[in-house]
Amino acid sequence: MVNDFFEQLAEAEIPPPPAGFDRQLHERVNRSLLLVQLMDLVFGALPWAAMHLARSLLGFITLTVSGKFEARRGKKM
Repeated sequence: MVNDFFEQLAEAEIPPPPAGFDRQLHERVNRSLLLVQLMDLVFGALPWAAMHLARSLLGFITLTVSGKFEARRGKKM
């Protein structure tokens, strides 16, 4: 039974893909990848970088105003 199915598939005529198939596929995949990477940048990397920049600026301002540097011990990032 299985051999018959594979033999039928081997004998079947398969039409070639359309002329611009590869180009269309690459364009759709590239658009999707770009969208996912931009979302990752906007919702992941930029907020993370902004948080760390804000912490360092706040520490700088605190040091400038008070003259004391208070490092948090025991908390690792």
